[in-house]
Amino acid sequence: MSQGNAEVNKTGRAGRIVGEAKSFGTGLGRVIGGYDFGVVVIVLLLSLFGVAMVFSAGYYQTINSSNPDPTYYLFRQLFFVLTGFFIMLVVANFDYHYYMKFGNIIMAASVLLLILVMLIGTSVNNAQRWISIFGIRITPSEFSKVAMIVFTSVFLAKDPDNIRSLRGLGVLFAVMLVHFGLIVKQPNLSTAIVIVAIMGAIMLVAGLNLLFLAAPAAAGVAGYFYIITAKTPYHWYRRITSFMDPFADRQGDGYQVSQGLIALGNGGLKGLGFGRSVAKNLYLPEPQNDFILAVLGEELGYIGFVILMLVYIILLFRLIMVALRAPDKLGFYLATGVAVMLGLQVVINVAVVTSSMPATGITLPFISYGGTSIWSFMIAMGIALNVSKRRKAVRR
Repeated sequence: MSQGNAEVNKTGRAGRIVGEAKSFGTGLGRVIGGYDFGVVVIVLLLSLFGVAMVFSAGYYQTINSSNPDPTYYLFRQLFFVLTGFFIMLVVANFDYHYYMKFGNIIMAASVLLLILVMLIGTSVNNAQRWISIFGIRITPSEFSKVAMIVFTSVFLAKDPDNIRSLRGLGVLFAVMLVHFGLIVKQPNLSTAIVIVAIMGAIMLVAGLNLLFLAAPAAAGVAGYFYIITAKTPYHWYRRITSFMDPFADRQGDGYQVSQGLIALGNGGLKGLGFGRSVAKNLYLPEPQNDFILAVLGEELGYIGFVILMLVYIILLFRLIMVALRAPDKLGFYLATGVAVMLGLQVVINVAVVTSSMPATGITLPFISYGGTSIWSFMIAMGIALNVSKRRKAVRR
């Protein structure tokens, strides 16, 4: 009899354990919010891997500075990632339909910040792109990417006829031109082009007639040939032409690109091993920033490079699926803009490091050092996660 009671008690305890586990799982599901968990995992893994790579790439930069601290980049990047991940979770639980009320305000705030950069911005290496706040340099143009995703999506979702009317197109192209001009003035041509591409992509999926892109495309081609022939501005001319043969001017404009190519070649198939890059030893300028991929290729080799690209492709695929399964046009436009922002920056960064296009200031998402870049991408991922969450809520 006692043995039977013991078995009953064991069964009861097992049932309670299973029930508690189910209750914990349900509670955790509520905390996570029911959105695409795969995106959360990939973003977290990329960001933590980025912390390790920034520490490795920037190690010799810090110990060679006037205030040597080998952990400087490590703890700063970790701070950016942790705060960014918190921001992503907050944005992921903010219903994206509320953006319908704030689209114009977000656009105006973006323009205001870009104007402030011109008035009180911090200048580094002949570029005025930053605003210093409590010792942290903020890059408003990074936030402008997300702002234009929200504004363009809201503007087209409010009235689908805006993509077919001259008034609607006039507003979109005017906002695009204002951002392009203010960011080019910094100068930061690459970011200006990315913002134009993001807005253009959202407009295309909204039904924009391709003929309307003929004028901007013609203007871009004309500008390119003007810079090539007139060699004005000379800085842009050197940037455009130096990538064709960076070793021809390896001590000048082609120095950074040539050092990046040497690093990639030095890594070979398997790489030299984590932390063993030679290029970061004061050969490659600012290796923890735009050219961190060169350090990664040297330390982890072609295999590490391919694995990283596959992770980006998986993340991009999930974002595309979020867009295709969005419950409404606003969600579709927002997720499309986020996917374009991610994919475009990865492609441009890889193209720059491999000398397939002129050198730009485009960061490698979640990997390159920089708080504003991390935060802007975390905000973008949070928006996409909220779209996936709303889609699941509608389906239920």
